Amino acid sequence: MLAIFIVSCVISVFYWYVVREVLITRIRFRLFAKRDKLRRLAIDRKEQSSSFAYRTTEEFICKTIAVVPSLSLASFVVFMLRNRNQTSSVVDKLHNEASEDLSELLIGTVQDGLRIMVVNSPILICLGVMVICAAWIIGESKMFLLKQAAFFIDELPPSESDEPIGQAA
Repeated sequence: MLAIFIVSCVISVFYWYVVREVLITRIRFRLFAKRDKLRRLAIDRKEQSSSFAYRTTEEFICKTIAVVPSLSLASFVVFMLRNRNQTSSVVDKLHNEASEDLSELLIGTVQDGLRIMVVNSPILICLGVMVICAAWIIGESKMFLLKQAAFFIDELPPSESDEPIGQAA
């Protein structure tokens, strides 16, 4: 019995300090690439950097990079339970005004934010896999989940600094 406990502890430590860090770093680099793609759209004049949709998408990506790595799926689930069927006027306006390119970046950012929360919640994931599979079968729950995740990230406080988040070296 002691051996099982020790092996579980070693596996947990390995997951938390090696696997999790690698996965989070990989997802963050994808988010940096999304932000770079967004800025490239402005440089190529496909998007106006002063527009609401551009500024909000950039802020959303930066907030996801800065804040979401410290969140778990449990905090998102609690948020969803407390804020049932609520939407963000900012996210709704963004969806209405955003071009196809910006919408694609926004959806990808929300999905990456959810992936980070999943990586931060290995036990909850093991317990929730069956529930998620059942919800996926229903169909519309995927869009509900993405909208709730976008609302959750939008409601997060901004990062401590007003400066843009630099890319990790």
